[in-house]
Amino acid sequence: MKQNLVNKKILFIAPEFFGYEKEIVAELERRGAEVDFIPDRPFKSPFMKAVTRLRRELVLKLAESFFLKAIKRFNRNNYDLILVVLGECVSPKLLTNLRVQFPKATFTLYMWDSFKNRKFLPKNVPYFDKCFTFDFDDAKNYGMQFRPLFYSNGFKKTEEKNLKFDISFIGTAHSDRYKVVSKVVANLPKDTKSYLYLFLQAPWVFWLHKLCNSKFKGAAIREFNFLPLSKAEVKKIFSDSLIILDIEHPKQTGLTMRTLETLGAQKKLITTNSNVVDYDFFNPNNIFVMDRENVGHIPNSFLLRPYEPLSDQLYEKYSIKGWLDDVLGVKA
Repeated sequence: MKQNLVNKKILFIAPEFFGYEKEIVAELERRGAEVDFIPDRPFKSPFMKAVTRLRRELVLKLAESFFLKAIKRFNRNNYDLILVVLGECVSPKLLTNLRVQFPKATFTLYMWDSFKNRKFLPKNVPYFDKCFTFDFDDAKNYGMQFRPLFYSNGFKKTEEKNLKFDISFIGTAHSDRYKVVSKVVANLPKDTKSYLYLFLQAPWVFWLHKLCNSKFKGAAIREFNFLPLSKAEVKKIFSDSLIILDIEHPKQTGLTMRTLETLGAQKKLITTNSNVVDYDFFNPNNIFVMDRENVGHIPNSFLLRPYEPLSDQLYEKYSIKGWLDDVLGVKA
């Protein structure tokens, strides 16, 4: 049975990631909830982020202190819900402490990254009442509920106009993304108008990749950007593009946020994630799946074919509203 969120008190812990956390807070508040937000890691510098990713145990004590002080400042006697998205610096010790402080709260976890990329986080799963993941393999392997990601309201379809780009790619240049993007662009027709924004956190990250990552062979620093685009800028590029290029991390099976944003914007998609064919919104007129290991020519029949609209129910299902409906079991 679904419940509403009017006057419910929610502690929300999540990454500060391109403003998605703000949109989740806004939707929760729209439904009448009182929301206290804490970022899931207290460190903003690229160096400390790297330490957190590589040697998480070194920062957990500092992170636990950060969380507990933040919660004390909220001055809440109770929470109805504690919602954690990812929770990179959330530890079993912290979750145990929160259970003692707020025994009536429902604890819900949502993973929007694969456990293959976050090998320390499966230890948190037993401390939650409900666990969801965007990754189908993790859902099977860890007994979690499978729920794909969402698109935010700003990525809903806008009025068609003269498009600036035939294809665009915006994303962090992790793993083999640079190599795959380069191959895709090389196989497009010569008159193709493309927009590429390969992001790295700092120039030293580029040089580290050059030293340690064979997929960066031939890469030049001028091909990368070291300032993230704002959500508004990303939306503008989407609006100006005919086709969006998506390259998921090779260690994940779940669909990226970019895939769902492309769905919401009703744009065509070229992706390396073959799992997309198993989703209810897959339409070969709209989505072309390519092999990341053997990028070849993209058929003109796909490039020239217009987008084929889907049902309103599918767009609703993958909206941020539909995502919250499923993860929290609530009604608007």
